[in-house]
Amino acid sequence: MALTALDYFKPLRNLGGGCIPTLEVVKATGTTWDKGNVIVHNTGLAVAGADEPAVETVLGVALEAAVAGSLRALIAPALPNVTFWGRIATGDAAATADTAVAQRYVSGTGAGFEISYGTYVQYINVGETTEAQVMILNFIDDLATAWGAVEFVFTCSAFNAVT
Repeated sequence: MALTALDYFKPLRNLGGGCIPTLEVVKATGTTWDKGNVIVHNTGLAVAGADEPAVETVLGVALEAAVAGSLRALIAPALPNVTFWGRIATGDAAATADTAVAQRYVSGTGAGFEISYGTYVQYINVGETTEAQVMILNFIDDLATAWGAVEFVFTCSAFNAVT
């Protein structure tokens, strides 16, 4: 199994109970992104994040595709109590959750995993721990499943950045 366009990041649940919050963000009129992209802020406007986005700029995950001509779009904000669904990989190659178990609850430098951009969608790169954007909370698929699904939170975001 390889990543497909259907494997985009999705909000999964609110750890405090209740519904998953949504946030309307303002973007430049020519800016576009796909559903499930990690959205960051850049000079006050929302844009799609690239590989390894700076954690303090992360706003959340796009709930809809953003089209040119529109100034607003909906996201699921990257709040500490909001979890997301995503797939794991190492580089652009399949990985299993076995590779992520050892790093699951590590604290300090190198804790967590980076967000990378593959052929179709963003994924959690369990082979890269130097700049941790996310922390895996639960393994949804069996640990031996290639491109396994996981539940994760953002380690930091524009909403809870430590300055």
